[in-house]
Amino acid sequence: MNRRFLAIALTAAMVAGSAQAAVKVIGLSITNPWSRPAAQGGNGAGFVVIQNTSGKADKLISVSSPVSGRVEIHESMVMSGQAMMHPRPGGVPVPSGGKAELKPGGWHLMFIGLKQPLKVGDKVPATLTFQKAGKVQVQFEVRTTAP
Repeated sequence: MNRRFLAIALTAAMVAGSAQAAVKVIGLSITNPWSRPAAQGGNGAGFVVIQNTSGKADKLISVSSPVSGRVEIHESMVMSGQAMMHPRPGGVPVPSGGKAELKPGGWHLMFIGLKQPLKVGDKVPATLTFQKAGKVQVQFEVRTTAP
């Protein structure tokens, strides 16, 4: 086996082992689900990228997780020079051929009333519910920075 091939194969294996594999459902690819550390009883935040490869728009309409009392979809924005965060019960649109990026400072998830602390390295199970694609199970990796 040549050394270059072996080096590439080992690098690919290390990268694959350290990153969450994409969750794929019909027309959607869900990548990089992650959450920041948070204390029990408090609130945590969740972030994820949803790519829509289908010919039809979809919408993330709700999220649930056994680690919190409830999960809300929020949007951060600046109004009158002040940063604010508001729940968006209407959901997050995922345009056809486009993506929805839930990230710090924009759309994100709030894990409200944590039943346990979220510690670096933990996996947080959640169910994302889409208007068309239905329910999708994902694991949010708790980390201090984005993947």
